[in-house]
Amino acid sequence: NAAASVWNNSSKKVRVYFNTGHTGTFQDFAPGAKANLNATLKNQNASHQFAPSSTPTPTGCKTDGTDTKLPTTILVYRKSLDRVERVEFKTYVKNVLPNEWITSWPSESLKAGAMAVKNFGWYWALHSNRKTSDGRCFDVYDHTSSQVYKPGSAKAVTSAAVDATWGARLTRSGKIFRAQYCATTTACGNWVNGDWMSQYGSRDKANAGWSYSRILKHYYTGIVLGS
Repeated sequence: NAAASVWNNSSKKVRVYFNTGHTGTFQDFAPGAKANLNATLKNQNASHQFAPSSTPTPTGCKTDGTDTKLPTTILVYRKSLDRVERVEFKTYVKNVLPNEWITSWPSESLKAGAMAVKNFGWYWALHSNRKTSDGRCFDVYDHTSSQVYKPGSAKAVTSAAVDATWGARLTRSGKIFRAQYCATTTACGNWVNGDWMSQYGSRDKANAGWSYSRILKHYYTGIVLGS
């Protein structure tokens, strides 16, 4: 946790993270590399692991996602810390869902929630032009202005819902759309426009035996659920 430099004495790329549990902003080191940690990570690193090697890591404001391909990372503005972190996208979704859906709800509700959380983040990874006051770009806030993201909050039951639906996507006219949600139809206000899902409604419909795909198609109009 107080390292200033790295020697990757291995044959694989190594990724050093700001947070424990392999989350938060990170820096990659090629096999055999000897280098200093950047200003964000110097003396502030908490974990590391062998990094994925199949896809180059996006840098700056860029994403490698498209309407048909998931982004590998998402830029999260940690408002209370005044820090932008590039977070592995699946890690992000798994650390949002238990903060937006109640973990004791039935699995089909959690799966519907997993799809909404993923689509919402995916949409903003593709379309965000947000910047902090000092010009740092980001995709989503870590609070209710976007979705509540808390590193290390993933739970087994919600992570299972994310894993079960990871290969699926929600599109409208072939494009990833901003799948919004709120507590109830009353809280949603304009939910009837087909862009909002009631979280408690997803619970009630799952308890009534509805599948997650039926729940999603009930709330979001004109969508296609596919791979």
